[in-house]
Amino acid sequence: MTTNSHLETRDTPDLGDAAVVHRHLLGAPGPDAPVVRRQVGARIEAADGSTWLDAASAGFGPGHPVVTGRLVEQAGRVALSSRILVSRPLAEAVTALHQLCPDPLTVSYLCNSGAEALDSALKLAKGTHRARRLVAGFAGAEHGTLVHGLSLTHGFPLLPDQPLRPVAVPRDRPDELVERIRDDVAAVVVAPAAPGHRLADLSPEWWRRLRAACDRSGTLLVLDERLTGPARLGTDLAVSQLPVLPDALVLGETLGADAVPVGCLVTSRATYDRVYARRNPSLHGSTFGANPLSSAAVAAVLRVAADDRLAERQRDVAGLARSRLAELVGTGAVTDVGADGALIWLRAASPAAARELVTELARERVLVRPPDGDVVAVLPPLTAAPDDAAELIDRVAAAGDRLATTWPDGQREVRR
Repeated sequence: MTTNSHLETRDTPDLGDAAVVHRHLLGAPGPDAPVVRRQVGARIEAADGSTWLDAASAGFGPGHPVVTGRLVEQAGRVALSSRILVSRPLAEAVTALHQLCPDPLTVSYLCNSGAEALDSALKLAKGTHRARRLVAGFAGAEHGTLVHGLSLTHGFPLLPDQPLRPVAVPRDRPDELVERIRDDVAAVVVAPAAPGHRLADLSPEWWRRLRAACDRSGTLLVLDERLTGPARLGTDLAVSQLPVLPDALVLGETLGADAVPVGCLVTSRATYDRVYARRNPSLHGSTFGANPLSSAAVAAVLRVAADDRLAERQRDVAGLARSRLAELVGTGAVTDVGADGALIWLRAASPAAARELVTELARERVLVRPPDGDVVAVLPPLTAAPDDAAELIDRVAAAGDRLATTWPDGQREVRR
């Protein structure tokens, strides 16, 4: 996942292949960053004997025996090959994706990351509407680290001549986004839920009006499920909880089991053929995308998600988080708590309070991402063992409790 960019191999002879978590990820300076020797699910074993819990990766979770075994097996056969050649792992992956996604989303394009998959969706939109130069979305929403995703996040183009220029609307004014969907917009990109934003914040009626606006203008509706799918919200995909279907669905690195890079664009045959039908397949390709190793990971992850009932387990995590963390609200630095499945977050009284909460979490041996303003995300792996998930929530509650006496009471805002 994105957080892996914060891990590196320290060039020190006695550490071997251990990884070191950057100090800025912990929010506290000094030599206390753990040297990671091994991780299974959410549990991280450090070289000093301490045990950390991962709430930063938001991925599938390392070390699952079924997925690891499948990857070792595939690596012993062939890991990379030309995508012009059809491989059995690729056939298995696209079949699994077809079973995961609702009709008519039946055409899958595998690539190397969720950000690349989002760019592929926007390339599809640009091919559909060659004269249009705009892509719309919510300002501040995280859509990856490539040019168009970052431009949507920041609300302005990063390059003077990029193919699609962003139209970014504040998240707290969603009706304005619907109103802005006109015949000059090639695509609108929406993440159904994110840290600080509940799935229920966007009403079913809002989704219906957005879909209707896209249908009138021909604008492609792109659903960014890099974080929410599969299983994280307690269902296979967030789209299954929405009253409409998108034109394109984007999935991310969770499909790679925290072992291999992968992303995926899923769309309908009609939408795909409008741009790529009967054309040279190299018109849209990827050097290493859809390789046998990453394809094997996708098929194995989706099989385990079903066999291990991972969506149900995320619902259990949400219940723990709501019952245990709600008591923090209004007692100190925490003003709100959200839990859509295992997409958990805490809103602090201020960005400074959020940074202090991250520091307290590090003292509890919990790894989280740096705060986004006043929001601290808690995103354990999907395969976190139930006992580890419960311990993680307890550690988060303990970190919040320690701040209760140092920050003034916040306004209580608990929403289930």
